[in-house]
Amino acid sequence: MNLINIGDPLKKQESFFCLGIDFGTTNSVCSVKIDNKIIFIEDFNEKIIPSIVFYENEKALVGNQISKEIKTNKIVFSIKRFFAKNPDKKESFTDDKVEKSPVEIAKEIFSYIKSRSQKFLRKTINDCVLTVPAYFDEKARSGIMRAAFMSGLNVRRLINEPTAAAFAYGLEKKKRGLFLVYDLGGGTFDVSLLKLRDGIFKVIGSSGDANLGGDDFDSLFGSLILHKYFQIPLSDLIYEEKIKFLKNCKLYKERLLKENSFEEKIIINGKKNEIKIDSQLLDESLNDLVNKTIIIVKNLLKECNIDLEKINGFILVGGSTRLHIIKKKLSKEFDKPIYDELDPDLVVSQGAALHGFELLNGSKNLLLDVTPLSLGIDTMGGLMEKIIPRNSAVPSIREQVFTNNENGQTSIKIKVIQGEREVSEDNSVLGEFILSGLQPKPAGTHRINVRFSLDADGILFVTALDENSQKENSLVIKTNNDLSIKEMRSIVESSIKNAKKDMDLRFLIETKIKATKLINELKNVEDLMYKLCSKKEIQNINKIIKMMKVELSSDNKEKIENLTENLNESTKEFAEKIVNKNFSNFVGKEINQLD
Repeated sequence: MNLINIGDPLKKQESFFCLGIDFGTTNSVCSVKIDNKIIFIEDFNEKIIPSIVFYENEKALVGNQISKEIKTNKIVFSIKRFFAKNPDKKESFTDDKVEKSPVEIAKEIFSYIKSRSQKFLRKTINDCVLTVPAYFDEKARSGIMRAAFMSGLNVRRLINEPTAAAFAYGLEKKKRGLFLVYDLGGGTFDVSLLKLRDGIFKVIGSSGDANLGGDDFDSLFGSLILHKYFQIPLSDLIYEEKIKFLKNCKLYKERLLKENSFEEKIIINGKKNEIKIDSQLLDESLNDLVNKTIIIVKNLLKECNIDLEKINGFILVGGSTRLHIIKKKLSKEFDKPIYDELDPDLVVSQGAALHGFELLNGSKNLLLDVTPLSLGIDTMGGLMEKIIPRNSAVPSIREQVFTNNENGQTSIKIKVIQGEREVSEDNSVLGEFILSGLQPKPAGTHRINVRFSLDADGILFVTALDENSQKENSLVIKTNNDLSIKEMRSIVESSIKNAKKDMDLRFLIETKIKATKLINELKNVEDLMYKLCSKKEIQNINKIIKMMKVELSSDNKEKIENLTENLNESTKEFAEKIVNKNFSNFVGKEINQLD
């Protein structure tokens, strides 16, 4: 007899550990949940790990390993921003002409984080949950994931940074209701609307700007200082002096968190000035960009059709939200509670660690994210039919039934597109496949069921099934492959800007399709029409059809609609005659069968 080991259900099971990594533009943070506590990985006694790399004799130094004495123009910083362009493109990020790709540089940061984590915890932990900006496209997301894999990390899940922060607040601070997560980091701005309730954390919608963050604040602050005290633009500085100056501006900005003003001696192009740095100067330089974030928040609420009264508050995320102007502006514009009890620099990593623990050890909590752009297919007339709309919860499964638009079609092309415009050619093509082997039938008789299934990692499964023949074909797509982050943002803005024009064009095309379909249907029964209709009726029908064909080459929607209505009215008697004829034939057959 074989003996089988059965575990004791009363005995405490060993937990599996998963790192929560917030890979930031300026700084990175790593944490892990152990014994119901969140432990932050320390790097030289600091919880913040600067996202910087210095190559010395082929060896990479990372984060707090890098001495302050090392020349700033030899250090690679803000590498996360370059994932927006091409994560695999090799170029020189310093003035030493050594070419590396963003993926290769990020790999060094992840390797260092993994090494420090295992040394700090004295445990081998390979699993992790990585956070990314909500507006990162698939190209950028997959680049970051590959960099982590190359470092030996096993990425269990990518989640959006605002979502991770809300998850932390939902579990740690028991927040419940509708919250706007305002995430302003070193390189990106994201805002997400989340519904937090017991066990479910659902993203209602997200928006943002992938090129707006602390780095931009430093540049604007520095530009105003140079303009006011030196009368020169920032672009006049040579590379090394510019980097050094911007680094100082960052320090001034941080110092103003504790002091209202201070005196500073600055040397620019050999000219020395003693200047006054104060909060008013900082706020003046940042005012326009902060206003831009306010507009993005308001547009998101409008897009999600949520009244401000229903919002329970703002959750602040990212180091840049420490600036006094942020709270001041949010309070003035929205008059809602602002939550920042959890350290804005640490909360994203904390949420990722909590989610990672639940992924590996099981949980009753459900984390629902959203897709940033609509997904659909190209239909007759070049129109996009959205199957999974923008800001739909992920994972998501949707399906729609379509038909053939031509007589005798034996195959149908399914073109999968992504975007917000009404006309297909204004959107991005993700892929296409052909459903073949269909029985040749008249237009409008096939029933093609198209099913979209989008999983939590952004993988889209598309299936097309002919309900009659059960012929089926499918495609698996990684969404957003051809889009840069900047393009993703412009797609949404373009759809808003062109909304009226696009809808007018859509209505025109749909009107033409309806008219063309009616003409084709009459052509299919032309022989019957000559048998059942009078000469006068036929002349009238043909006259209207001739006029319609002329108008179909124009863009006069009203005329086409009126002619379509006239043709429907003119063929009403003919349609009744067809029904009566078919009914007579059917009754005759039934009588014969009874005999």
